[in-house]
Amino acid sequence: MTILSASLAIAEGDYAWTGTMELADPASFQRIQIDDPVTLELGGEIFQMMVDNKTLSRDGVSRPRLVVSLISPTARFTMPRAMPMEGMWESPVSARVAAEEAVGKSILWDLVDWTIPGGRLAVYDAAPLDVVRTIAEAAGGVVETTPGGILRVRHRFPVAVPQWGRVTPDHILTDSADNLSCRESHRARYRVNRVTVRGWLPSGGHLSAELDRRVDGLNQGHTTFHSGGSAHLLVNHGPKTSIQSISASSGALLPNADQSYTISEDLMFDGSNSATLSQPAQSIQSVIWLGNDLGALTLATDGMAVTAASSGVAIARVTFTVRSRSWSLTAPEVVAGLDSFPVQVRITGQSGDQVGDGEIVCQRGDGEHPGEDISDPLLATTEAKLSRGRAEIDAGEDLQEISLTCVHRPGVMPGQIIEVHDALMGRSWRGKVTGVAHEAIGPRITTSLEVQRVAPSA
Repeated sequence: MTILSASLAIAEGDYAWTGTMELADPASFQRIQIDDPVTLELGGEIFQMMVDNKTLSRDGVSRPRLVVSLISPTARFTMPRAMPMEGMWESPVSARVAAEEAVGKSILWDLVDWTIPGGRLAVYDAAPLDVVRTIAEAAGGVVETTPGGILRVRHRFPVAVPQWGRVTPDHILTDSADNLSCRESHRARYRVNRVTVRGWLPSGGHLSAELDRRVDGLNQGHTTFHSGGSAHLLVNHGPKTSIQSISASSGALLPNADQSYTISEDLMFDGSNSATLSQPAQSIQSVIWLGNDLGALTLATDGMAVTAASSGVAIARVTFTVRSRSWSLTAPEVVAGLDSFPVQVRITGQSGDQVGDGEIVCQRGDGEHPGEDISDPLLATTEAKLSRGRAEIDAGEDLQEISLTCVHRPGVMPGQIIEVHDALMGRSWRGKVTGVAHEAIGPRITTSLEVQRVAPSA
C-alpha cells in the first residue's frame, strides 16, 4: 500500500486520535473496509487506528483522490459503534473499576482513584465512553487515547501550573533544531484562585429538625407559641447518625417519647430508576404511579434512596412511615425584659460513614478571585475533591495560547510539559501541550502543537 500523505491529530478533550491518509493504489482503496484496523508509522512512531470512512473524489482531469479517514480504535466505546447501556453500581466501587467495567477494557489510569458510594453512579441510554468521561471529569480529568490505541484517563493538569518551572520537561524545542513557526495569541480569562467543591454526603448521615406541624401531632397544628409555653420538636436522623447534643439559647429542653407517623410525598424520576425521600423512612406503605409505572420500589438501607424496577420519566406518590426523636422546649416568660423573643435550638450529630468532607474550599494565593461553586455527587473523598478543585484553579490561571510548528517530534501528547528556546520570541518559556497534529507529505513530516503558557507580565 502506497501512502501519498497522512495526518493525525488529537486535542485535549478529544478522546481519540483522528486523521487521514491518501492512497495511490485504487486496488488497496477498494480492499479497505470501514472499521478495518490500520497500523500507521509516522517518523518511527506507531499509531494503532481503524478506518472511520472513505472518500473518492474526481475533478475530471487528474487522477482520483483516494482518502481514508482514520480514528483510534477506542471509537468502539462511543456512538454509533457502541450499544447504549443502562444500570446502576449499587455497591461502593472505585472510580477506575467502574470506568473499566463500562468499557470492558483496562484503562491507563493517571488520575486520583477514589471510592464512589453505592447508588451514586447510574447510567441510562449512555455510551460506555460517556460513563468514563463522567467519572473522569468529576475529579478534574480528561479522557484520551494513546498512539497505541489504549484508553487513558489523566488529570487535566498533570503538573500544577506553579510547578511548571520546577519539573523536568518532557520535550525541549530550540530555534536551531526544531522550531519552524510560532504564533502568540491571548484568550481573555477570568482569574480563578478559589473554588468551593461539594461532593457526596451520605444519606445515612441525615440529620434534620423541625417543629411538629402535624394537625394531630404534639403541637396540635400550632406553629407560633407564647412566652412561658412549650413547643415540641421532631428530630430525624439516618441509621448511621447518632445525636450528640441538643441545646437552646433560652428555656429548657426535655425529651419526649419517640413519634411514629406516616408521610406522603411525590418523587420525580427523570429518566432514571432512582430517587430520594426527604427523610429516612422505616418502611414504604404504598406507591401510586401518577402516569408511567416503573414497577415496585425498593428502599435502600439508608432509608432514603429508593430504586424502581425500571428507568423512565415518572412521578410516584409514596406513603412511608417515619420514626422521629422528639423534644419539648419550654420558653421563659421574659428574656432581657422582653415578652416576645426568638429562641435558637442547636442539634449536633455524628455520622459513622467513613467519607471525606461534604464541602471543601480550594485556594491558591490570596483567594481573591472566587470561581463558581462545584457540586458533583460522585466526589465522595477529600482527595477527589482536591483533584477537581486544583483542575479548576489551574484552568483559571492567566494562560496564553501559543501555536507552534516544528520538525517531527515523536512521543508528544497533550498534558506534557515542553520547554521552548527561540531567540526571536524573547526569553525561553515552558507550557502545557493541549493539542498535537502530525502531517506527512512525501518524506517531509512536521508537528504542530497547541500550548498553554503563563502569560508573561508586562
